[in-house]
Amino acid sequence: MLVGATRNWGGRLLARLRGDRVLRGFGKLGLGEIVVRISRVLTTIVLARCLGVGELGVAATAMACFELVRVLANNGIGQMVVAVPEERLAATCNMAYRIVWMLCGVMVVIQVAAGLVIAHLAGAPELLGMIACLAGVYAFMPCGMVQSWLLQRAYRMGTISGINALQVTADNLLTAVLAIGGAGAWAIVVPKLMTAPIWLIGNRRFVTWRPDRTAGLVPVPEMIRFAMPILASEVLVVVRLNVDKVLVGSILGIEALGIYYFAFSAGYGLSLVLTSALAAASYPHLAEAKLAVTERLRRFDEALRNLAAPISGIILAQALAVFIYVPLLFGPRWAPMTMVVAVLCLSAATKAWYELGAQLLRAAGMPTRELMASCVFTAAFLASLALGLQFGLLAGVTLLSITTVSMQILFASWARHQVVKSNGVSATIGNPPLKSEMAVGV
Repeated sequence: MLVGATRNWGGRLLARLRGDRVLRGFGKLGLGEIVVRISRVLTTIVLARCLGVGELGVAATAMACFELVRVLANNGIGQMVVAVPEERLAATCNMAYRIVWMLCGVMVVIQVAAGLVIAHLAGAPELLGMIACLAGVYAFMPCGMVQSWLLQRAYRMGTISGINALQVTADNLLTAVLAIGGAGAWAIVVPKLMTAPIWLIGNRRFVTWRPDRTAGLVPVPEMIRFAMPILASEVLVVVRLNVDKVLVGSILGIEALGIYYFAFSAGYGLSLVLTSALAAASYPHLAEAKLAVTERLRRFDEALRNLAAPISGIILAQALAVFIYVPLLFGPRWAPMTMVVAVLCLSAATKAWYELGAQLLRAAGMPTRELMASCVFTAAFLASLALGLQFGLLAGVTLLSITTVSMQILFASWARHQVVKSNGVSATIGNPPLKSEMAVGV
């Protein structure tokens, strides 16, 4: 009897999960990310054995510059393409295409200029060549960005996952091969440019799109109003993910930066994989045009239960496993760094909650409130790290983790409250009154 009851419960749970659209989308993205993660672990093992901490520090500096500039591509225009009603889609895509071309040109100029300054300040001339090489990635982006956003709008998560998995896995394998071949820090940089065509060809293969001149253009002020707060929030995310390395390097030196970069790759990478997949799967689900506010909140609560909570559990389990897999996979010389890796893992345990809160505010047409919260979070994040680093690397990541976990949980609750408050609906899902809301103001 107990077996039968368990079987029935399991069957009902499986049926419910199969009917959860965002969970299916996350699953498709997650499968691709598993492939990526396996290749990344293999690459990290090779890098840990073939490169010194100094070379890792130089590569980390070049990659930080690249990521800080590349954030301009995550400018909120894509979210607008995903969310607008069908009758405005063609005009929105036309304007998005024009803006992307101009933006990528600006990104090339900014990155090369930044490379000149960074190479001079660091006293490392090779940094200029690395940073300029990475700027070549932007030449591929304009011809595939609209197609990429249309794939998200169509909720073709399996296709998106396949393209990403193929590109990043190729990147990781090339990095490993070049590192074994003695390319040094260049082994991390060059594959980013070599694999960019995979992304472009993949997006154009699955989405046939051309500008529709008869559809006109969405007014620039309207697009800017929606996109700018999202761009600013994304800039702050990248600041948090990269300026921390600048702080470590400037306060503790290049060798400490190499250790931190290794710890970040070995411990924080899994959370980025899972939470990036969650954000990609949840935004189109929450941002459907003409979605009732109460339904949007119900979907948000469901995603918290079915995805954010399990992701937190997975990351906590990884933090415990660090003490086993770091010395086993990366070699005994990295064994003293296991505590730093574990604490960085713990700092990401609630990142899924933050991501869902951010996607909810964007889907509800409230990106400015996300920006306000992100400013506070970024200031607290960097201040806690800088303060802790005065007492050493472990102290820095510990104080950082405590601050991050506390603020991410608070943010998810605050984001939901803001949507409830601004729309005059009950905090309990399903209670009247219903109030329709467009994801993008029209």
